[in-house]
Parts: sequence; C-alpha cells; structure tokens
Amino acid sequence: MTAITASLETREHKAIWLVGAAHLVSHFYHLVLPPLFLLIKPALGVTYAELGFAMTAYFIATLITQMPIGMMVDRVGAKPVLIAGLALHGGALALIGIVPSYPVLLAAFFLGGIGNSVFHPADFSILSASVRDSHHGRAFAAHTFCGSIGYACAPLVMGALGVWLGWQGALVAAGSAGIVVALAIAIGGGDLRDDSGAAAAATATAGKPAPEKAGWRIMLTRPMVLFFLFYVATSASGVGMTNFAAVALPVVHGFTPEFANLLLTVFLTAAIVGAVPGGWLADWARREDLVLIVCFLIMAGCLFVMAIEAIALWILVGALVIAGLMRGLYNASRDILVRRAVPAGSVGSAFAFVTLGYTLGQGGMPVVYGWLMDVGLGYAIFIVSGAAALVAIGIVLIPTAKQS
Repeated sequence: MTAITASLETREHKAIWLVGAAHLVSHFYHLVLPPLFLLIKPALGVTYAELGFAMTAYFIATLITQMPIGMMVDRVGAKPVLIAGLALHGGALALIGIVPSYPVLLAAFFLGGIGNSVFHPADFSILSASVRDSHHGRAFAAHTFCGSIGYACAPLVMGALGVWLGWQGALVAAGSAGIVVALAIAIGGGDLRDDSGAAAAATATAGKPAPEKAGWRIMLTRPMVLFFLFYVATSASGVGMTNFAAVALPVVHGFTPEFANLLLTVFLTAAIVGAVPGGWLADWARREDLVLIVCFLIMAGCLFVMAIEAIALWILVGALVIAGLMRGLYNASRDILVRRAVPAGSVGSAFAFVTLGYTLGQGGMPVVYGWLMDVGLGYAIFIVSGAAALVAIGIVLIPTAKQS
C-alpha cells in the first residue's frame, strides 16, 4: 500500500478534527455580529457605522498581532497558543452579552481580533507535524472545509439564536462555543504535535543543534514575500464574489436580489464541496503548481463569463458552480506549496505572515468593488475578480519555479 492510499491513523484523525473544530469556530466568529445588527442597534443606541467600526477594530487587532503570535507559536508551541486564542475569543464575545455596552463591544471585538490571529499559525503548525507529509493535502482540505462550514452556518445560527435568546444570549452562546473547543483541545489533544517541536526532535535525534527560528526575517525571504502577494491576489479575487456578487448580478443580468443571493449560495456551496476532493487531489497529483494553474485559469474564465450580459441562465449557473468548485479545489495545493517553502520550525511565523496578505485583500478591495458598483460598472466586478485570479497564477509560480 502506498503512502498516498494508506489510511489516516487515529491520532491524525484526532488532530485534523480538533484543529478543524477550532477553524470552524474562528470563521463562525467572523460573521457573528452582522446577523444581530438589527437587534443590537436599538438596544445600544448606536449607528450601523459604529457597529461596522467594531468589525474594523477586530481586523486591525488581527493585523497588528498575527505576526508576533506566529513567532510565539514557533517559540512556545502551537497548542497552548491555540487554546488561549480560543478562550480569549470566546470569552470576549460572551462578555458583550454579560455587560452590554458599546465601549465593551469595541474592547471585546479588539480582544477577539487578537484571539483570531492565532488560528492560521497554530493550526498549520499542528497539522504539519501531527499528520504525515503524504496526507497533508487531506489535512489542509479538512481545515478549509471546516472553516467554510463556519462561514456558511453563522448567519443562520446567529439569526436563530437572536430570536430565541435575544442578542445578549446569542453572543454568550456563541462565545461558549470557543471555550468548549478550547477545553476539548486541552483535555483531548495530548497527541497533538507542532512544527517547532517536531523540528527540534528531529535535529536532536540526528545529533544536531535545534534549527534557528526565522522569526521576523521570514518576511524578507523571496518565497514568503511572493506567497504574501499571492494571498493578497487570491483574497482580492474572492472578496469580489463573496461580498459583491449579490449586488452585481441584478445589475448585469436583471435578477431579483433574492435570486442573486440564491446564486451566491450556490457558488459558496460549490466551494465547500470542492474543498475535500482538493485535498485528495493535492496528495495524489504531487504537482500543486499545475493544480493551481488549472484551477485559477478555469475560475478566471468562469468569472469572465459572468460579466457577459446576454447569456443563458444555465450557462451562468454552470459558470457559478464550476468557479465555486475550483475555489474549493485549489486551497489544499496552495497551503502545501507554502508549507514546502517554510524553513523547519518556522511554520507559525510563515503562515502568520502570508495570511496577512489575505486579510489585506479582504480589507482593501471592497473599496474598489464598491466604487465600481457606484459608477454603474457591475460587470467589472467579475472582470476584476477574474483578473486578480490570473495575477495569482503568475505570483505563485515564481517561487515554485525557482525552488524546483
């Protein structure tokens, strides 16, 4: 039986699903506030802009702290950092429900942003060391899948909790989820390893000194800079669909807002479906660069098709489904390419740095897409998204080609 077809061991399953649960909670928390806006606004006497500023504070905190947190993961280990981040994030949300005021909400979301910064560095450090290299594709795909589920279920769950428990009870319940997962990892995560510990053990066995941590210097290495830019480009492409497709589709194709939201749901569901086979593909193909080329080319083509006004509905729906599948399919291959370029013992710092690019793309591009909608260029949403996908191909191939 080859390494590719061998089954995952029990400890690997445990690592994947414990880390996956943490990633689900982290993505759930990204969208925990918007479904409650209508309830919180009159209760606290605030404006939508003030509520939006709380979300801005959240991502600013993540941007400021993610690189130091990544270095901490490499220094002290991923498991305690992940547990602390989950507990801080969950406790901050629960605090808003217990002490309902706008200053508390702002402070809590800033603290939540600090908690949010632990997930990518800690998650990938644990998965890299706890799962065999031959199964990293499946591990990383499960990680993406769980995060996507968190995004998908947050609006429905928080909306229902808001009706049943009120907005305060809903936030306490949501915060409790992070604390429960933190306890599960603390109690049941005894087998979890991390990249820093694995690298030190390997060098000790070989009679060599422990590898020096890259730390801040990893930001100066050519592969990491290019992967950072790659994450910016992929995020710039993705945010066009997730944040603006629902308003662009009615402008370009004359759909009702309700039908446009249904089509967006189809796209997001296809991305979830594509994530798991993407992991198997990455483990089987062993040519992650080719997987990325094909996925991004197909996705870009589908996005360009969506910009055509006179197009049959079945073609548009087909393009949405295929683009969504490609979006899910490439994630594991992307993460493996990054992992392969990382120095031993520095996974936390590396993923902390490159995923900052994702946050920057999420934060910067909505202004551009919003301006395109304001000037009546709805079709340009899809063109710019497709162009960003093509840019991502060129960026990721540069470090891959140089290291081969």
